[in-house]
Amino acid sequence: MDPYERYYRRSLRETMVGQGVLTPEQADEFTEAAFESHEPFSTIVLDAGLLTEYELMKLVATHYQMPVIPLEGFEVDEDVLASIPASAIFQYRVFPLGRFGTTHTFAVVEPPSRECIAALRECCPGALFFFVGHGGQLQQLIAGHVKVVNADSDRSWESIFDAGEERVLGELGTADLEGAPTGESGGGSADTAS
Repeated sequence: MDPYERYYRRSLRETMVGQGVLTPEQADEFTEAAFESHEPFSTIVLDAGLLTEYELMKLVATHYQMPVIPLEGFEVDEDVLASIPASAIFQYRVFPLGRFGTTHTFAVVEPPSRECIAALRECCPGALFFFVGHGGQLQQLIAGHVKVVNADSDRSWESIFDAGEERVLGELGTADLEGAPTGESGGGSADTAS
């Protein structure tokens, strides 16, 4: 038996419709909006004002048997954070909390999908355990600790500008520049008075 089945046996959408939080029509509309905006379903529901963050946490904790974890002031384990690809953290909105033996723990806002669990199992071969947390606090942790590109050590993006500069200089060297204002000759500029 799959130990994570309780997370995807019934989708958050179905749970909210079953609990009367959403009508089927609202659920369809929010599912489409989530797909189009690449946002989690829960984000769309929260943005619509149908639930508070705390009501969502309670719903997820109750229906998916997930403990709640307060994330405010959480001390991040940088070694554990470094072991999870930033792409998985951003795509699935999960935040690594710790490692206990071979078990990795994560904070989520909504139950993890099969795809999320599969992606995490690629970098965490042991067991996975999930806590539900406050979405705003989870987003602050991600924004404050997860870098998409490490601009301090990854300078590969600079080559785009270097190549562009070389091309422009090359074109300027062969172009006929006669009559083009240079700023030094009397070509005039916006700040000179006539």
